[in-house]
Amino acid sequence: MKKRVKKKLPNKKSILTTAIRDLENEINRLGRERSSLKQELQGVYSAINVDHDKERELQQKIAGLIEKEAKLNQKKKNLQVKIESVSDRLNKISKIKSEMADV
Repeated sequence: MKKRVKKKLPNKKSILTTAIRDLENEINRLGRERSSLKQELQGVYSAINVDHDKERELQQKIAGLIEKEAKLNQKKKNLQVKIESVSDRLNKISKIKSEMADV
């Protein structure tokens, strides 16, 4: 008859110890990953705040430019009115000159 060879089963305590060590390692790795992601997120928040500040600054500049544009358009209209007035006067003077030359 053949002898039956019993396979040695690993100690249950060592299996549990190894499993706990693996879980602790995984928890530590996840904690480091979480910290890294938090830092990255903080960087994104900072970048967003910088972008919002820049956006507000640009909106203020645009508002200022729009105001200047409105003032320039008003000046342009005023000058056009003055040019038309001067043109009318020149036409009247030319007409009077022409009539006087006929006399």
